[in-house]
Amino acid sequence: MENATRALIMAFAVFIFVIALTVAMVSLNSVKRVSDAILYTKDETNYYTYTDVKGKAAQNRIVGLETIIPTLYKYYKENYTVVFKEAKYDYTTGNFIGDWKYLTVYQTVSDRNWEVYSYEKLMKAKYGKENLDTKIFSFDIDEETLRHEPWTGSEDKVKENIDCFLNGTEYKNPNNGVTYKNYSDSPLGLGGFIKKYENDKFVETIEEYKYKSTQTNDTTISSLTKEKTKRMIVFTHIIN
Repeated sequence: MENATRALIMAFAVFIFVIALTVAMVSLNSVKRVSDAILYTKDETNYYTYTDVKGKAAQNRIVGLETIIPTLYKYYKENYTVVFKEAKYDYTTGNFIGDWKYLTVYQTVSDRNWEVYSYEKLMKAKYGKENLDTKIFSFDIDEETLRHEPWTGSEDKVKENIDCFLNGTEYKNPNNGVTYKNYSDSPLGLGGFIKKYENDKFVETIEEYKYKSTQTNDTTISSLTKEKTKRMIVFTHIIN
């Protein structure tokens, strides 16, 4: 009888503990939902609507490195294009003043696949550029793959390349361990992208573009053309 009483008491205690634990978890989840809702409403960027903008920075925002850096780290995984430009900017009207130009952020060392037909078509469709050179103003994993850049094909290698680009250090070719690109060279200089633009502002514009990519099969002498849509995030450096 005494053992049965103790068993009932223990069972009741466990029952109370389970109820208390459940109430605590429900309360914690409720607090988290409220907290997330408050943080969301405090962040005004959640209410921005981005449009396809050509020349005018309507509904765009002025940003610095705090926005550019995380955007660069995600371009490979989320497969979008990051483009850098520079221009004068009127804060009052939200218009760019005069002509803009592409902002070279590094020069590639790659000399392979530089005249691939599909790459030329991609560049022309997206940028209006037919004459390719080694000056790079964008991050796009499709372009980099066609150029046979050594960091393509691996998220870890892409991240390592971005680390080197931002901090102005040497990126070593993972295939042979030899320095492939020293990002302290021109145009960034010592300290890389972070040091060069740490106090500067950019206009962020988010667009979409469509292009036709043609892939040729040399074995069967055939080609396949596909129309693709891709998101483009443009950071226009504001110059005096």
